[in-house]
Amino acid sequence: MLNREIVRKEKGRMRNYETIFIVNPTLGEEDYKEVLKKVSTLVERQKGILIRMEEWGVQRLAHAVKKFDKGAFVLMNYCGPSGITAEVERDLKLDDRIFRFQTVKIAEDVDPQELILKEKEKKKEPAVEQAEAGPIEVAAQDQGTQPEKEVSDHDG
Repeated sequence: MLNREIVRKEKGRMRNYETIFIVNPTLGEEDYKEVLKKVSTLVERQKGILIRMEEWGVQRLAHAVKKFDKGAFVLMNYCGPSGITAEVERDLKLDDRIFRFQTVKIAEDVDPQELILKEKEKKKEPAVEQAEAGPIEVAAQDQGTQPEKEVSDHDG
């Protein structure tokens, strides 16, 4: 186990985590952005690297949480040392604007720079696909509406 830690430190490799959290949907735009900034700063403060922060929007909850039947869902993918999740989750618990959260370890030993490059490639792919599609197809894609999703929550 000790040798594995040495190899990880030498190569700049870290563990990869995903945390999904639910934010109070009644927050104003400014407060909402402040929550996202705070969470990303938490990761950086713990010597982690934020790979992606994906906002899923306001969705209906399976049951009320703190008397709210909706919540703003955010998925955060990040890399960091083994103790990073404890610190991030501790701060998430202390923030009243965050209802629930759950963290999952995605991979044990990854190179954060590779993950960042993969994310950049993913962002480029939809733009290429839309450019290849005709304007009528793109307009049809943009007008498609999705029904509200029902999501079950879990305590962090």
